[in-house]
Amino acid sequence: MKVLHVCALGATAETLLLPQIDYLRSQHLTVDIACSPDSAVDRLQAQGYTVHPIQIDRKISPLLNFKTIQGLIQLMRSQAYDLVHVHTPIAAVLGRIAAKLAGVPTIVYTSHGLPFHQLTPPLQYQMYFAIEYGCAKITNLILSQNHEDIETAAQKKLCPESKLVYLGNGVDIDRFSRSVLDSDHQSRLRDELGIPASAKLIVGTVGRLTRTKGSGYLIEAAAQLVEEFPQLHILVVGGELKSDPEPYYHQLSEKIEQLNLKSHVTFTGDRTDIPEMLGLMDIFVLATFAHEGLPRSILEAMAMSVPVVTTDIRGCREAVLPGQTGEIVPSQTSTPLANALRPLLADPDLRTAYGAAGRQRVEAEYDENVVFKRLFSFYQDLGIASAT
Repeated sequence: MKVLHVCALGATAETLLLPQIDYLRSQHLTVDIACSPDSAVDRLQAQGYTVHPIQIDRKISPLLNFKTIQGLIQLMRSQAYDLVHVHTPIAAVLGRIAAKLAGVPTIVYTSHGLPFHQLTPPLQYQMYFAIEYGCAKITNLILSQNHEDIETAAQKKLCPESKLVYLGNGVDIDRFSRSVLDSDHQSRLRDELGIPASAKLIVGTVGRLTRTKGSGYLIEAAAQLVEEFPQLHILVVGGELKSDPEPYYHQLSEKIEQLNLKSHVTFTGDRTDIPEMLGLMDIFVLATFAHEGLPRSILEAMAMSVPVVTTDIRGCREAVLPGQTGEIVPSQTSTPLANALRPLLADPDLRTAYGAAGRQRVEAEYDENVVFKRLFSFYQDLGIASAT
């Protein structure tokens, strides 16, 4: 059986989808990828993956979107895929339309957070819901990373409930484990990054450097805490993409300058050694106010036994247990974030307890192998894979 996974960015395929693609290939499925050309595509092709570079813009642009659909139709017809599996908002819409027009028999959509949510402006909410409603009609199965989206979709009658199932999200609990850390390497890593020796309390965040991930609120919270905790340092892991609709690095840098925090903040840019990055942190923060499915960065931090402070956003509030593995605060405000960080910064035993509970939660609920097996069982139900 032949499967095509469609997403906007090669980086998404490389960092988020590749483990599940590897698992599906191990189950004797032929799995190709279609995404926009970038350096990640070159790396994947060099490793032997079949990747079809097709420009998929991450914004609504009728002419460019039409060209994308044309390219996907041509690919899908020429390769005669049995199933097309789509990811990420715009790519998921264009991929499903193309798959339907190309006559692909089975279409699956993994929702990495439905694009209509509690913080969506009303007109956008209506537009996004209408688009998802139309696409749901041509989708055989919608896989959700969190339970809340399933409840919302059912309540709003997005589609028949039989099309909605829980997939979840997971991480490699062997790779993301404190047992992988080497103390000498971690010391050298601090030096390489230029983290000052005075930085004894490191609060970090991981993700693409965009406004909606909320790193600006983390910086504002740090400004409220640094006098009380002069050893505080903020570690921002991740960079911008040329295709990001809202570049944010310069704006965030200006905020850091204005708040006199330059000596308390380190930008790492894009990194592949995320376990080691998390190993430097005493607390992990994701101050997002974007649409989230179930943020893998939170799961990775918990797997590394790092306590988490995040926002009261769908997906985030499902992953973190307040008062057990971390804390949950309102989004788009910095003072509650600072107030949640304060007791954790002051109490190493509390950090240790939260971190240990987070690791236990990931082992019990978010092992990626469980997610892969769940996905494969859905494929079997759709007739794409043989029952074993």
